[in-house]
Amino acid sequence: MKPLQGVATVPTTRAAEAALPNAPSAGGVRAGAAAFWLTLFFFAAQHAPRLVTALRRPFCRGVFFVSRAVRAGTTANARRFLGPGASDTQVNALARRTLGSFYLFCCDVGRSFGLSREQLTALIDSDEGYDHYLAARAAGKGLIVVTAHMGSFEVGMAALRRVERNAIHVVFKRDPFARFEQQRSALRARLGVEEAPVDDGWTIWVRLRDALLNDDAVVLQGDRVMPGQKGELVPFLGGTLLLPGGPVKLALATGAPIVPIFSVRMPDGKVKLFIEPPIDAAATEGAARGGPHPALLKWASVLERYVKAYPDQWLLLQPALVEDAAAVKSHI
Repeated sequence: MKPLQGVATVPTTRAAEAALPNAPSAGGVRAGAAAFWLTLFFFAAQHAPRLVTALRRPFCRGVFFVSRAVRAGTTANARRFLGPGASDTQVNALARRTLGSFYLFCCDVGRSFGLSREQLTALIDSDEGYDHYLAARAAGKGLIVVTAHMGSFEVGMAALRRVERNAIHVVFKRDPFARFEQQRSALRARLGVEEAPVDDGWTIWVRLRDALLNDDAVVLQGDRVMPGQKGELVPFLGGTLLLPGGPVKLALATGAPIVPIFSVRMPDGKVKLFIEPPIDAAATEGAARGGPHPALLKWASVLERYVKAYPDQWLLLQPALVEDAAAVKSHI
């Protein structure tokens, strides 16, 4: 087994807000409450991990019951995954499993603050497709790792740092909760990962382009458009999904291959890695005419395959598809 693992961003205070009961309170109050509970949760996850894990079922049951936003978002996704013939019982069961996966993901974040890089890489169960990573790296054109909200960011960074010979740049958006952002930055510094916050504007993309031309690795979220960013609409699960175009644009500007990486949580808590064949955006550039770039459509197809295989591990509490988001918004 080669120690490499997919990467996903950690939950933000916005995600914690979604788990709070719906109320006509001001956004600042909800954000403050989310920040307080997130801090308390991470502290407990780091110092009393067994207790926090034991509370998963009652906590998730309570959140599913009291939060209309979480309930609406997760059930909309579950119904999309299962199809129109699924019963309400089946839909609710999948929605609750998804919420449980998100909870365990949050547990991983808190626990990681007290673990070393070696302890984090030890959490990898196995991998498939490591030869795809080696083939992409052999080109010497840099590496664009595109992934989904699955698995563990901390395990991924530790494992990728172990096999990657050059610098690793992680693209992310700063969290509004300053203390949480400080903890996340400290963890990345300990893992030897360089931050690339999109909050810094267009200059960050110039820096990423230069990093790829220097044969560095860049890690991006590929399944969700960050707040304030533009995206492109692609067919997905019988509907439409908004995906970021950043990975393809960077690939076209530098010639770097795009390598999709997914991680799946095993029953024992470890993570299994799946590395897909590289996507060569330049090779299909001429085929893009009046629609999404073929490389983006290829990524969407790979993402759809993994979401179908592991629907409860796609860590989305809000509706994933454009049509479902509009329908849910009109009812909340």
